[in-house]
Amino acid sequence: MRIRNLLGFLILTGLLHSCGTGGHKFVILGNIAGMPEGNVVLEQLSANDVITVLDSVHSNKEGHFEFSQASTEPGLYRLHFRSHKFILLSLENENVKVIGDWNNIEKYNVSGSAASENLKMLIANYRDQMRDFHTMNLVLDTLKAHGNDSMLGVARKDIADMNSRFTRLIENYADTTRYLPNAVFAARMLNPAAEITYLDQFTQGLAKKFPNTRMQKDFTEYFLKINNRPSAVAKQEVNVGDMAPEISLPNMDNKVITLSGLRGKYVLVDFWGSFCPPCREENPNIVKAYKRFKDKGFEIFGISLDDNKVDWDKAVKDDHISWIQVCDLKKWESPIAKRYGVDGIPANFLLDPSGKVIARNLHGDKLDEMLESVLR
Repeated sequence: MRIRNLLGFLILTGLLHSCGTGGHKFVILGNIAGMPEGNVVLEQLSANDVITVLDSVHSNKEGHFEFSQASTEPGLYRLHFRSHKFILLSLENENVKVIGDWNNIEKYNVSGSAASENLKMLIANYRDQMRDFHTMNLVLDTLKAHGNDSMLGVARKDIADMNSRFTRLIENYADTTRYLPNAVFAARMLNPAAEITYLDQFTQGLAKKFPNTRMQKDFTEYFLKINNRPSAVAKQEVNVGDMAPEISLPNMDNKVITLSGLRGKYVLVDFWGSFCPPCREENPNIVKAYKRFKDKGFEIFGISLDDNKVDWDKAVKDDHISWIQVCDLKKWESPIAKRYGVDGIPANFLLDPSGKVIARNLHGDKLDEMLESVLR
């Protein structure tokens, strides 16, 4: 199929559970009738699969919630509810109202943002098309089961024609919409293996139509990656097998702590932040692992990406963190985060006693299982 699975883009990237950097200001006023009281997370979606958690608020029992956020340019944002329910918004500098019903959240209404309304229509069109494809595939399976070869050929041609027409529709939308986030979202719906020629032309046109924007640059990086072309800017990254770069940062008492001072132990280099809900959800797992293995040659070197010492201190106390904690209070401008290639948190690196990285991003039970294996 020449169109990618939309849920794969909306949900699979969501499973990354990343937090990141975030100006124009926009306000989102939401009311989802029948929604269970709980947290609503505001995320920003980049053009190259990075999910940035910007904020999290608690809805009231009537389903009301509100976000206020600064942004430097138009962007693609997602309201992330429990049960893997999402609403996608294309925003810049506006006051937006989002109204919906929990039991039929796909039918939400959005006002105050022409770009978001336009994007909603594209997504609705996509979902209708996917239902048509699903129906045709059921017909195809039935024909196969009955051995009806003549009708099978007709059905296959119908599916191919449907796919071709919808692909052209998506390409035309991406080329003609005046909203940058919508254009990028539409282009990401396409199957790059089948549409690499079109995506090459689209990437060049995007640079002319929306020059020097973050989303345009990110999409160019995405296209270079899928087309196996070298990026203009080589990203620093630490991978399994590399020696971990030195870290020397101040702790809560402004005493500089160095990573190399922990040589001889297995060390988890853990990047997190008080502002990051997925990090805070992961902390109890790390607390449990630390209690279990700290007396068996295991230590944790925590690097907070906070820019507010009070928030950092409170989170450390609230989450019962007792291991080493350091922070330069530079958030995403932290040179250490950049050196390790960290553009989303939580992120971690497990080092062996020599300082070599032996695993990355061990979350939940995976951390326990790995430590049990190496510290047996």
